[in-house]
Amino acid sequence: METLRLRTLQQPSHIERLLEALVSRADLLPKDSYQIRDPSTLPPQLQTLVAQAAQEGRVWGCWANSYETCLFTCEMSLARSRERGVPVLLVNRYGESGELQDAGSWMSDPEGKWRRCAD
Repeated sequence: METLRLRTLQQPSHIERLLEALVSRADLLPKDSYQIRDPSTLPPQLQTLVAQAAQEGRVWGCWANSYETCLFTCEMSLARSRERGVPVLLVNRYGESGELQDAGSWMSDPEGKWRRCAD
């Protein structure tokens, strides 16, 4: 992938849209969930993770339903994106109490289907 195009895709707004597409299309969200956009409404543990992600240049997205809250943080890997020729996201998933539940790299195919990379 061309470096200029990748740098454009690395803008936080682009990565946020990629993260939203990933979690919705890869079936990572709790059933009947809604997106939380205001970090001040999150539990304190998740607010800390959101602040830490922002300091590290990562974007975040949070979804919840009546029973659970899922926070995702991510960044795009330039090196892996260049290798594979498509955007590759490095994603962490946290539970409501701030525990890391999953971490991995994900890529989208040309049709917009997301799959986990076999690192």
